[in-house]
Amino acid sequence: MQPNLTELPPPISNQLGLDWDEKEYSLSAQRFSLAELPRISIITPSYNQGHFIEQTIRSILLQGYTNLEYIIIDGGSTDNTVEIIKQYEPWISYWVSEPDNGQTHAINKGITKATGEIIAYLNSDDYYLPGTLFKVAEHFRQFPNTDLLHGICRYVNEEGEKIGEQFANIQTLAEILDLWDVWWKKRQFVQPEVFWTRRITEKVGCFKEDLNYVMDYEYWCRILQENGVVGKINSELSCFRFTSNQKSNQSQKVANELLELVRPILWDKTVPILFKDRLSLQGKWLYQVKFLHQVEQSVMSCDKKLIRWLKTTITVIQFPQILLASSFQSRFKHWFTQFGKNV
Repeated sequence: MQPNLTELPPPISNQLGLDWDEKEYSLSAQRFSLAELPRISIITPSYNQGHFIEQTIRSILLQGYTNLEYIIIDGGSTDNTVEIIKQYEPWISYWVSEPDNGQTHAINKGITKATGEIIAYLNSDDYYLPGTLFKVAEHFRQFPNTDLLHGICRYVNEEGEKIGEQFANIQTLAEILDLWDVWWKKRQFVQPEVFWTRRITEKVGCFKEDLNYVMDYEYWCRILQENGVVGKINSELSCFRFTSNQKSNQSQKVANELLELVRPILWDKTVPILFKDRLSLQGKWLYQVKFLHQVEQSVMSCDKKLIRWLKTTITVIQFPQILLASSFQSRFKHWFTQFGKNV
């Protein structure tokens, strides 16, 4: 039985960004019988996020969703995290606080405990918006073939004030592998808005713990490699909080890990993408990693323009897929136009 606002203890911290008005969280649960509600397992990995985790916990418990399994895997926090968790222990299905090998390890520990038909993880500085779990359940009830579901993710600052939003637009493996014209062009999934099925987890397994930044991206790729069906809800489901010390701020390290991750996939002929898409994606990868690196090295070496041109031409001859990259084509057109003006 899930609590209502009056049953929960008063918040320990004065958190901003979420209205604790019970009416906002009084959802239309009466439209569903318990038998109609799929079991949803939510996993929260945490470590020393006592300033935010209470908002995360309350945003889940106040959904009013009666077939909820809520799991918290804490990495042995030394702040007030455990104190906060204990305040909500009666409504938490399972929790532990012990040293682990990081966020991904914690998520995988949660997955091994989860029994729900639908699974998600929500980090301890993010939170759900009212009605999220019922919207998710309704979608899976109407479209049972869905394997991965997402909605709109609201971006908020540390105080919980809205600073933007993101609504993904990805359906195929070729699209998610296109870092350049899809993922980095604001069509990406944002982790807190994503739910997936136990059925697909049984096919793809757990998250890869050797990845530092992009374990969720890699997981979505594996789902689409298994021909997973993507569904979407045109509604804000979650809030992704931007903080000063989160891993995703390491933009260059994230980009490097993404590029290293997709490289073997793009050259693996067993991966089910069309030949023309494979060549195009290889061209984009080679343009960024090989061609632009050669340009940078040539500039740092203070090469004359002719030498720089010869070096980059050799790179293109070595990796002709570069010719298919739209960024290279635009660069070539610009160079050709400038050359024509100087003749």
